[in-house]
Amino acid sequence: MSKSLVTESAEELTGMAEKDIVNVKLLIDKEFYPEDYMYNIICFHAAQAVEKLLKGFIISNNKTVEKIHDLDILQKAAMEIDNSFSKIMDNCLLVNEYGPKIKYSTRSPVTKQNINDIIKSLNAICNFPPIKTMRDSLGKEHQYKIVGEVTAGSVNK
Repeated sequence: MSKSLVTESAEELTGMAEKDIVNVKLLIDKEFYPEDYMYNIICFHAAQAVEKLLKGFIISNNKTVEKIHDLDILQKAAMEIDNSFSKIMDNCLLVNEYGPKIKYSTRSPVTKQNINDIIKSLNAICNFPPIKTMRDSLGKEHQYKIVGEVTAGSVNK
């Protein structure tokens, strides 16, 4: 059985990741729903953003990447290109933990503290120098503004 590979370009993936990051920021800043209604959606978009950024980085370095969603595997693939990706391993593992958790179970609800930790990890990954350089470059090239940092907004209230 052959492996299915990602066919999107680094530019497409990074652009889609920026939309996920914007969605996280918008959800964090909104107050018209009870906070915990948005926690699962925030986790989903954070995991999606990190997945697309890692895939974009790998593809931008002329490597192929499988259509997978496991951030641990993607982070290790990025680390094969640039060993400094070891510095964001714990952040990727944390965000990765909440992807399946929110998709398939309601037994362990996501808490305010979990969201704060996820936001910190998302910011660390988004502003990790090789990822940030890629985001800045593509943002300028395609004329869109990137989100510098997602703050915990209403989650801290």
